[in-house]
Amino acid sequence: MVNKDAIVSIISKIGSPCKKTLQKIVFLIEAKGEDLGCDYGIHFYGPYSSDLDFTVYELNNEGKLTIEYTRTEHKISVTDGTVSSYDNETVNSVIDEFATETASELELIATALYVYLGSHDTSGILDGVKKIKGSKYSEDRIIDAINKLEHFGYFAA
Repeated sequence: MVNKDAIVSIISKIGSPCKKTLQKIVFLIEAKGEDLGCDYGIHFYGPYSSDLDFTVYELNNEGKLTIEYTRTEHKISVTDGTVSSYDNETVNSVIDEFATETASELELIATALYVYLGSHDTSGILDGVKKIKGSKYSEDRIIDAINKLEHFGYFAA
């Protein structure tokens, strides 16, 4: 079961993320060991949780979130009066580390991490991302994403 209070808190702290950004930030939080109840698989835009997607729509139906549909994205925001008491150091640090990244950059970072988590071997990340993403990202951008994940401690020593 997805931790709804945590999701509301994350959205509030990020400040109206698009659906892709929320998916990737929650994936990065879970990869740091914070279980929010979301199961992930690979999708066209990188790691994706249908559990999280369903919960966002459920929270929207409950009046706690608002989803603004634009031509290019779904912006999610916390409705006025909705408060979350959830506070977690891991969540806060991941938001601090990654919330300013673009949705596309988060897609790349999360995909690189997804590849790593499948093998726990950093040597296969570059080829794995290329296999999943094709030519969408340059080798230099993939290497930058790998370095960022390493810098923030996502790879086991």
